[in-house]
Amino acid sequence: MKQVLLLTAVLCTQSVFAQAQLSVLGAWKGFSSPDIFNSGFTHELSALPLEGSLEEGSTKAWSGDYWASKKGSINIRWNSPRKEGFNYRSPSKTELLAMTPEQVAMLSPSEKYDLYLGNYDYPLKRIVDGSASRTAPDWAGICHGWAPASLFHNEPTPKTMTNPDGISIPFGSGDIKALLSFFYAFYHETDTDQMGLRCYFGSWMGGAKGCADDLNAGAFHIVISNKLGLEKQGFLMDVDRFKEVWNQPVVGFKSKVVAYDLRPQSGAATNTVREVRIATELFFVNESDPTWGPVYGTKDQIVSKRDLQYRLELDAAGRIIGGEWESRERPDFLWNKPAALPQEFTGMFSALPALLND
Repeated sequence: MKQVLLLTAVLCTQSVFAQAQLSVLGAWKGFSSPDIFNSGFTHELSALPLEGSLEEGSTKAWSGDYWASKKGSINIRWNSPRKEGFNYRSPSKTELLAMTPEQVAMLSPSEKYDLYLGNYDYPLKRIVDGSASRTAPDWAGICHGWAPASLFHNEPTPKTMTNPDGISIPFGSGDIKALLSFFYAFYHETDTDQMGLRCYFGSWMGGAKGCADDLNAGAFHIVISNKLGLEKQGFLMDVDRFKEVWNQPVVGFKSKVVAYDLRPQSGAATNTVREVRIATELFFVNESDPTWGPVYGTKDQIVSKRDLQYRLELDAAGRIIGGEWESRERPDFLWNKPAALPQEFTGMFSALPALLND
């Protein structure tokens, strides 16, 4: 994840850091090579499944909020009728002791976590306030934290914790998701693998100047069929091909070969002997409003899809060596990072694993 100061507004339009060279590696540019994810991927089309998904029974890849900056980020009292996010006063210890459990449950995720640690001066709330802004764009938030948190951890369930003064602090599933997302957005410092480049131009209302070749379609198919089809593992993706970045956990795909043995097009990769046309349904988890209980099995677990069409360029051995997008729909870039281990929750977030279901 590219470095961002905590005192600046954070956008869901952030790109992750690409750990790839700009040299050309065979049929695709280095920044679009599948080797960025795994140098051992299978490239033979005949050996790759045409569908795949996460392992069944998983409670990972859950829908959750992206905690919009203009609403106060994780300082918003989402469980309160007033939905306050800015300029409210948090309770003192004396006031907290006089509150009912229902009133405490309406505090923000950051307030609850501060109180859980016995910090009545609310240090996390102050940090979050520095990264939120009423004037931020609608898409500004911490989807770059929610997406990996969702993919790597079981869905949180409500828990009531006792702070050092014996006061009960109730956390809803949405509260814990907020804290975990904020941790991944700013505190989980680790290498990030990015395949493809962020497009800084265009929108669905206009063109995509300079962004036509930032993610090769053949390399993309190698990743989805290996990760989801063979390994049963998800990854992260910017689903918007243009300037805005919307990070989502990818959880499944279904492809079909629409046409075989097409003649190589002009500009196809060197050594291409034939092409095939592919239609792919790509499934990813989408955002939803925060909830007190888990979303699995409810309408708030939202899985969306993109319909993608592209050509794969094959060599004489049937290996995918390139590709070309045909659909207007296409992802901007793919990325991944390691999941945080329990011992990597340090500092003020050292108590967060006690709230998780891992």
